[in-house]
Amino acid sequence: MKRNILISLLFLSSFITYAQPKSSFDKKTWVFMVGVLEWADSNNFASFEKKDRLDNKIMSFFQNNGVPSNQIMYLKDKQATTKAVREAFAPFLKKAQKDDVLFFYYCGHGYKNDANKVCFANYQGADWTVEEIVRTVNENFAGNTAFFTADCCNSGGLALEAQKYKTKNYTALNSVVPTNVSTGNWTFSNALLYALQGQNFVDTNNNGQITLNELTTYIDQEMAVVEGQKASYFVPAKMSNWAITSNISKKSDTRIGERVFVNYDGEDWLGFIVEAKKAGKYKVRFYSYTNNETDWVEESRIKSFTCKKEFPIGASVKVFSVSDKKWYPAKVLKKFSCLHYIHYKDYDSEWDEWVSQENIK
Repeated sequence: MKRNILISLLFLSSFITYAQPKSSFDKKTWVFMVGVLEWADSNNFASFEKKDRLDNKIMSFFQNNGVPSNQIMYLKDKQATTKAVREAFAPFLKKAQKDDVLFFYYCGHGYKNDANKVCFANYQGADWTVEEIVRTVNENFAGNTAFFTADCCNSGGLALEAQKYKTKNYTALNSVVPTNVSTGNWTFSNALLYALQGQNFVDTNNNGQITLNELTTYIDQEMAVVEGQKASYFVPAKMSNWAITSNISKKSDTRIGERVFVNYDGEDWLGFIVEAKKAGKYKVRFYSYTNNETDWVEESRIKSFTCKKEFPIGASVKVFSVSDKKWYPAKVLKKFSCLHYIHYKDYDSEWDEWVSQENIK
């Protein structure tokens, strides 16, 4: 009897130890990814560092989590001309069945063309507009659910397009609002990958699953705090509690996920807590181009992140223009995290924008 109990306990212990997060992106998922970090037109589109690129890691996630290889299309750098992307996209989408799910991802440069339409820059070729991307999915993909993710300037144009299709479950998660430039760092893509992997610091209510609502909040905070920009997203109401990942381990310490400053020789470095030890030490992952750096640090060297500047709604402020290096009078209309949405005095509302704490006083 004792032997049977011992065997049962050992089995249960083994199960608990090796239980893995469960992704909702499974064998019914179709993945179309375009990652461009170099361009034929190098004068207008600067290249990005390819070492540890996050699009490779996102692709590997899907490959290692049950998405069939024939349901994954990944065009990278010189492969991703507009001609090649167009020739591949619609035929790929047409292979899907009625209940399948699409995951679309782009990283590279975004821009607005002469017609003021948001485009994603392929290696070379004609404009590839976000309008065309979403329309192509609507016309060719049999499934009703699609995720449009993009890490580039003006990427929020996808969110504007996705919400036009009222009868579809189209969700858009984008690094910045349609009118703004985006960081060259991988902060957005890292946040997306953390959720796909089931990292418990994205599970804000610590209930063992990450919903779309939790992910949009996490991305929004990451982009505001780390990059000083406003993320953009659209999630249909019926999709808000859709679980991206479940079976996630509970956080062992309430500080896991907290954004903090760590002191090194009198200088503060921004990161976030990913693990905790009983001895009063915390493992911190530091924000950088790829977020690869971690360190175990004593609690005494850690202080909670706070915004440097905060102005109330209605406050009169001055905002720095990066383009002409001048300060302009403005008024705060709304706030989010460390960002302020402002209206410039004597300018039309089309110039209203989100500004970082470094560009307001």
